Amino acid sequence: MTKQTKIARGLQSVRAETESADVAAVVGQLNAAFDQFKAKHSAEVDAVRKQVDENATALAAFQMNGIGTDQPAADLDGAGIKVLRTPADFKAHYASRRDDNDSQRSNNTTLTDFMRGVAGMSSTDTVMASLAIGTDSAGGYAVPDVVMPGILSALVPASSLLQAGAGIVPMDYGAKSVSTAAIDTMPTASWRNELGTIGESQPTLRSVQAVPRSLACIVRVSRELLADGSDVDRALRLVIAQAFAKELDRVGLLGSGTAPEPRGLRNTTGINVVDMGANGAALDSYRPLLWAYGKTIDQNAPVPTTAIMAGRTLLDFEGLADTTGQPLQRPRLIDGMNFVATSQLPVDVDIGTSSDTSEIFTGDFSGLYFLMRESLSIQLLRETYAKTGEIGFLCHVRADVVINYPQQFTVITGVRPAAP
Repeated sequence: MTKQTKIARGLQSVRAETESADVAAVVGQLNAAFDQFKAKHSAEVDAVRKQVDENATALAAFQMNGIGTDQPAADLDGAGIKVLRTPADFKAHYASRRDDNDSQRSNNTTLTDFMRGVAGMSSTDTVMASLAIGTDSAGGYAVPDVVMPGILSALVPASSLLQAGAGIVPMDYGAKSVSTAAIDTMPTASWRNELGTIGESQPTLRSVQAVPRSLACIVRVSRELLADGSDVDRALRLVIAQAFAKELDRVGLLGSGTAPEPRGLRNTTGINVVDMGANGAALDSYRPLLWAYGKTIDQNAPVPTTAIMAGRTLLDFEGLADTTGQPLQRPRLIDGMNFVATSQLPVDVDIGTSSDTSEIFTGDFSGLYFLMRESLSIQLLRETYAKTGEIGFLCHVRADVVINYPQQFTVITGVRPAAP
């Protein structure tokens, strides 16, 4: 009987036909070739990335100005409002306010450069020219247009409302208030005979007077860090954005409307309400979100796309399980709903005999925006922190909350924590 000879295949063939030294040489050649390829093409990749960013900014500018789209140009006095939602929107808006020479001079100006200039330290020519214009009525310097997009872009990931689709509408310089149209009710159409009377419905639109309110925070930084720090710009943008984003979230959801605080969703007439009972109740299913969904579409409002809730509530939803212990599947209607957590919703609201409830806000949040004065202003606090060698900056902005159609939002009240 003839003995069969095994034929080496795949990796076995490689091992059979090559020596270890040959393999090491091949690997070394591959590594060298990869390094050469990387060095050759890294510059090209960087150029492509830069071009993509520029194209995104240009597209945002076209969309905002009504060029190349089916939408009219957006402005506060015309057919619509210019709502900024993305970093590309912010960059395009402020870039359109600068001429070519100014853009070339200021492209590399950072928030750190500006704050160094405010503090009297050495800074760029662009910053010094900006500071030479003068101070505002409160004694603060307006942040240059080239710096504002970075600050506003940092707001988005820090704000639950901006993540949910809310936007920012910059006000024109000098404007103290803006009147915008809000929808009270949807009109009712009715059939009629020739020469017949046309049925009347409730008033449809109402004027909303938006008056930006003052919001401020103090940022403290050591003189040495501001002068010599290598990563100060990122840190400054982060802390300023966090401070303003969290308070804008709170007031956008819960603002009382009593001066100096703007009115938020919770205290706006017309918002839908779903309650969890006289004393509240813990979540045992997704049914409350379906009730909120139904309340919204009953008002002929846009389908809710996002639910904003406390972190505790988000974890309770994630912990829902069926009778076999498997994670509970969302109903189809709300399967695509975005769940966003915020630290600005309290978890100690009194409902009946319960003192541990929270709330959930659902809706299409593109119908909510913050009307904001064009620029953040920063004022130097010269004496306050001199003893500790720190420099204090008073950061000041003016904003108001505008809600186009309150009925497109629903609040679920009385949400108690799940049992441990």
